[in-house]
Amino acid sequence: MRALLAYLLLASMIGTAVEWGDRAEGELHWGEALSIGGYSLEVADFTPEERTPRMVMLHLRKGDELIATRALGPGESFSFDDVVMVRAEEVMMRDYLLDGSAEPRARVALILRAVPDLTVRVVPKEEAYRGGDRARLEVEVENVGMAAAEEVELEVAFGPGIPSARHSISSLAPGEVWDEDPSTREVEPLRVSFRGPPVAGPQELRVEARARYLDPEGGVHEAVGGTSLEIFGPLRVFKYAEEEVRFGEESYVHLSVSNTGPRPQEVVLTDSVGRDFLTGATLEWRMTVPPGESEGASYTVTAKRPGEGQALPPAEATYSVDGKGYRVRSMAPVVDVVGPLVEVEKRASTSRVGVGEEVTVTVTAKNAGNRRAKASLQETVPPWATLVGGETELSLLLLPGEEAAIVYNLSCPEPGSFTIPATTVCYRDDRGTACTLESSRLRITVEEEEEATAEEAPGREEGRDPPSAGPQTAPGSGGGFLWAVPALILMIFIAFDRYI
Repeated sequence: MRALLAYLLLASMIGTAVEWGDRAEGELHWGEALSIGGYSLEVADFTPEERTPRMVMLHLRKGDELIATRALGPGESFSFDDVVMVRAEEVMMRDYLLDGSAEPRARVALILRAVPDLTVRVVPKEEAYRGGDRARLEVEVENVGMAAAEEVELEVAFGPGIPSARHSISSLAPGEVWDEDPSTREVEPLRVSFRGPPVAGPQELRVEARARYLDPEGGVHEAVGGTSLEIFGPLRVFKYAEEEVRFGEESYVHLSVSNTGPRPQEVVLTDSVGRDFLTGATLEWRMTVPPGESEGASYTVTAKRPGEGQALPPAEATYSVDGKGYRVRSMAPVVDVVGPLVEVEKRASTSRVGVGEEVTVTVTAKNAGNRRAKASLQETVPPWATLVGGETELSLLLLPGEEAAIVYNLSCPEPGSFTIPATTVCYRDDRGTACTLESSRLRITVEEEEEATAEEAPGREEGRDPPSAGPQTAPGSGGGFLWAVPALILMIFIAFDRYI
């Protein structure tokens, strides 16, 4: 009888053994903490240095809530509800061999119970389906946790009025993926399908897959994944453009409206070219689309500048069914615009100079496109100026993003207001297509030097600056009399001093 009781006790102990998984560990000083999985462990205090055994006081928190406080010595541990375990690996006091500079510290670990963790992904075969057609999807389920997931139940819901799909599997080991056909080398995900509801206009349908499962201790867990599908009505709009066009050339955009419904549709089709393209067409059409047929429209665009991945906005069609209006949009085609684009900048060192002074002119040509270009320019010296030095011609190959400049100096011999003409830049792409562009013009004002404002006074030393303040008195204006007044007053005071 005693042997049976001992066996049952041992079996119960083995059955309740906890399997531990993810952990966070580190060497912490007073007030420091580490965290994992929503739990945090903080060092609150140490035992005094003179006391043994050495121990560390630890606070265990779940979120902001303090759930446990323990004092642990080296090698000691405790667990909370068999969900999280705390272990003190080592407790180190002040190190006097280092002049007492090392503070007490503890090497601790925070360990979570090993639990299963399922991830659920729903992947549609297509992003959009016509109402009434069958939509097909794949559901991928993987156990990324540290323990086996048991009694896995999966429910895939397709929306109101559509029956859900239910599947189950006995267990998924850590790292295992749900495989519909384990006999093959390739993993076969779970495949589901449903027939979409018939709709008069476009609608968004949410598909959600929910997995419920148990951990080895019987705890219940849940994982959810999903995706959104577009269910379109009887009308669809398509927009097509060339995948690659040359900069500076026109290219076509084609629109198509198809009606899969049982009756004709009166449609207003509108479009736009966005910020990267130009067109001269009026982008609005009114049309009647018979059942089972399509109507189209086309126009040309030119790109404003080269660039890869330039998107044209979606086209939009509006129609009504039984008095209710609907809108349906196309996809947004992406176009690569290739070619060089040379930009020119012209600037002067100053806009106002004196007669005979120099102005420095800089002309910069930059290839802002995505293909190389052969660029050339030649400056014309204006008749009112004299070329002092520098380069006035440029001819070279510019790679994408590369720039080059010429710099020259002009002398201005006469006063006046003058214009430096615009610079014309010519460039060719690798197919020989030629382009020209002009810079802005520059305005230069040439001023005469100011004449001397006053002659030097007699007896003044050469090179000495005149007084910088005080009124200036012209000859004969009475300035000498003003200087004599103080002397006259002094003489009168001396003469009559003896009578005072």
